[in-house]
Amino acid sequence: MPEIWVLTDGKPGHVNQSLGLAEALKRLRPELGFRQLDVSAGWRLLFKPERPRLIISAGRRTHLWSWLCKLRYGAKNLVLMRPSLPQFCFDLILAPEHDGIGNNNPRVVETRGALNRMVPGEKIRGSSLVLVGGPSKHVVWDEDRVLRQIRSIVEANSDSQLRIATSRRTPLGFVGRLGELGSIELITPESVNSMWLPSILACTEQVWVTSDSVSMVFEALTAGCAVSLISLESVPNSRTQQGMQLLLDSGLVNLSSDGNPRFNGAPLAEAKRCAEFILEKGWL
Repeated sequence: MPEIWVLTDGKPGHVNQSLGLAEALKRLRPELGFRQLDVSAGWRLLFKPERPRLIISAGRRTHLWSWLCKLRYGAKNLVLMRPSLPQFCFDLILAPEHDGIGNNNPRVVETRGALNRMVPGEKIRGSSLVLVGGPSKHVVWDEDRVLRQIRSIVEANSDSQLRIATSRRTPLGFVGRLGELGSIELITPESVNSMWLPSILACTEQVWVTSDSVSMVFEALTAGCAVSLISLESVPNSRTQQGMQLLLDSGLVNLSSDGNPRFNGAPLAEAKRCAEFILEKGWL
């Protein structure tokens, strides 16, 4: 019987965060089991024969069902990111520090970025990767600015074929411009499966990421990569971009204009830290 339920809304980013924590718990306590349940099941979630001990959820659509399942089964529940329900509906809130909801609330644990499933692996010497996002409400997307920085990266690494991976947010026209750069390997989301990025980041030494792509920055840091930002202008008062500035100020990431990325410490291990915190509470 699985002790942990992972309630999902089917969105890959939310599922990635929840599974990152569930898998970290299982690495620490291999005997634990977890089960994914989609909230589209609705009221059927409240009539399951098993009783979970812990409910993990991420995404607004999961919040109400997390609370109802908590009441129905007498389980502890936790939510990832800022909740849409009052904080007392959850036993624990794991929120990125840029959300700014800590306020000395004992129910809230602030994390460096969103949790993810990345695990460091053995690095391939000299391996490098460029990750490209796209238009976002947090930045002023400037294709020419991004392309200038990527062209400089390609020129500085002319002795090797550089991998450039785009995202679903990358405009198709810009993907075409990247394809004209020459000695690169261009990877699009449609050409790989969901496990490609975790497996590549695990063994890659150097990563450049456009600064709109907050989740990919933290995934690369968690995978133990040296990370540099391909900078974009931030919109005023963007919390996520303030978070990127905190990473720069702390030296965890560099700017692409500073040359090749430098590794500045141990990999982030926020999912493990949160898993240890939960186990110390004796909930499982």
